[in-house]
Amino acid sequence: MNILLIVISILLSVICVLLALFQHYYFINKLYKRPSLKYDVPVFDDLIPSKENKFENNLNYPLQQIDDHDSDIVLNDLNSVLESRPQQKDTIGYILKNDKATGTDSEVYNTLQAAIAFKLSGKSLKALKLFEHAAAIAPENADVLNRYGEFLEQQHQDVLTADELYFKALTHSPNHEAALTNRKRTAPVVEGLDYKLFKDIDKRNDFLKNRVKLGGFETVKKQAYYLHIYHTVGIEGNTMTVEQLRYLLQTGQVVSGKSLVEHNEVLGIEKAMQYIKLLVRADYIGIKEILGIHRRVMGHVDPMASGVFRDEKVFVGSHIPPPYEDIPDLMENYVEWLNSEEAQNMHPVRYAALAHYKLVDIHPFVDGNGRTSRLIMNMILLKAGYPPVMVLKEQRETYYDSLKTANMGDVRPFVRFVAQCTLQILDMYIYGTRFLSLEGNSEEGKKIITFE
Repeated sequence: MNILLIVISILLSVICVLLALFQHYYFINKLYKRPSLKYDVPVFDDLIPSKENKFENNLNYPLQQIDDHDSDIVLNDLNSVLESRPQQKDTIGYILKNDKATGTDSEVYNTLQAAIAFKLSGKSLKALKLFEHAAAIAPENADVLNRYGEFLEQQHQDVLTADELYFKALTHSPNHEAALTNRKRTAPVVEGLDYKLFKDIDKRNDFLKNRVKLGGFETVKKQAYYLHIYHTVGIEGNTMTVEQLRYLLQTGQVVSGKSLVEHNEVLGIEKAMQYIKLLVRADYIGIKEILGIHRRVMGHVDPMASGVFRDEKVFVGSHIPPPYEDIPDLMENYVEWLNSEEAQNMHPVRYAALAHYKLVDIHPFVDGNGRTSRLIMNMILLKAGYPPVMVLKEQRETYYDSLKTANMGDVRPFVRFVAQCTLQILDMYIYGTRFLSLEGNSEEGKKIITFE
């Protein structure tokens, strides 16, 4: 009997020790361990082009290479693809530019009734103009927004914009029955369209990954790099042309007629992109790394404010970012989310877009928030094996409008905008590599590879 008690006591002691060890392991390794950002082998991690081709050519047939002296042609080709690509319709952009109603109640009512009458009589163009006017003078009127959404959905089959208008109507009137009914119908459709958009991105990205394995990608990558910097600084108002910017980066010589600030903006982005290239393979992205990105972005422009959180109140249009006293805690929460499994389990494009928006919403710096956010967005895409995204200068208004819509509570248009930009850049790369064709003896080998 005594022996049995001793054995039981020993077993209980062993179990207690095992439970204590398990508890220690759980708290130390699960709760306090820094999770790492997952990444695929980054195919496009050479934001700063290497001097030699990244991919070795082990194929037993020749490739049609693009010579360095043809770089001007390549640059113009890539730029022409971006310019010729249809820009996203800015159907409700003017709505977002107005913060308060500018029309009287009777004017709004009469305009809306006239728009409905023209719609019923089949005069769609006149109806559209009246709906636009009603939304412009009454951007917070739920009836106007809902009716306008119904018109776009029924007459133009524009479910995406209609859904955005229904959502906006509900932000101002949460119990609006017609808007609730309409959004219940459109929300699943929009979700399906967004899913299809991500599938299209993945299909193009897989195609491009196979394409660049052929080699001869260096010149395309280098000229795309110049375009990337050109549009990144251009959104912020930099007036350098892409040719001037390339001259500055290649020679280090001053560009005549351009300000010192514009020169420093370009040099800052280049340094930040070099740093991003290093961070692509980092295990953890924390506040130190985010401050490091900003320090490089703004180091040449404003050394005293670079790499430090703001200590003053700022305004971004009608949006008022959080008080500067809250920034340290908000950034800790941001970093926790950035490295969380919840974020990493999203589609990489959605994850990257939300990382961009969340940082811009906090607005932790006096200046350089947009550039820093876009770099973090591209770091995430690079980690996941996608090329870096360009937001074109010509897309500036749509870009800011989608951010403003996100501030109102609907982040989907901004995610969709980033997804469209991703498709845009994939198409540019695919077009730029169209001459990487096989020159074997077969008829199939003589064809230029095209994406379908």
